[in-house]
Amino acid sequence: MIRVTPERTKPAGGTDPRERITAVARALRLTDGVVELRAPRRADAAEVYAAVCESLPELLPWMVWANPDYREVEAAEWIRRAGRAFADGVEYQFVVRLVESGELLGSVGLNAFDRLNRWANLGYWIRTSQQGNGFITRAAALVTDFAFSELGLGRLEILAAVENTRSQAVAERLGALREGVARRRLRVGEAVQDAVVFSIVN
Repeated sequence: MIRVTPERTKPAGGTDPRERITAVARALRLTDGVVELRAPRRADAAEVYAAVCESLPELLPWMVWANPDYREVEAAEWIRRAGRAFADGVEYQFVVRLVESGELLGSVGLNAFDRLNRWANLGYWIRTSQQGNGFITRAAALVTDFAFSELGLGRLEILAAVENTRSQAVAERLGALREGVARRRLRVGEAVQDAVVFSIVN
């Protein structure tokens, strides 16, 4: 794995710490030479929207944010919130692109942080036309490395609905351990689903 981070420079006097962290987030880049990850930018909204719309039949059963009337403004709002959360250290969401073509593939992120016990949730999705190529596994591996080496976490959890076999397969390819099934753990729309719990530890 290759991790590329921005050059660290001493901030000028009076610089707002949040602005400095936001600048670092915008410059942060994770890559293994095949896929590239970085924090979402406003310019990504149209491509995120297109990737979601292409993939709605696959996303609707599993992603709480997916809806049949998904609009580009929702992609823009996700980017805005993701940027703020990144700057605040609350969540770390990344858009995933192919290095060779620049095509936007999907998203991988860390959320639901438990700082006391040093763990977080790892989530991901990939556009339908690029499923089965191993790209989301590569991206999730890069974020796993980032979580352990840069954020100092000791554990990541992956939750996948019991019928979401594609997500479970990604977890297994990452080397995650299947710990069991948590009953009524995930809510999507009005449905509450049982979820398989996977873990990766450092």
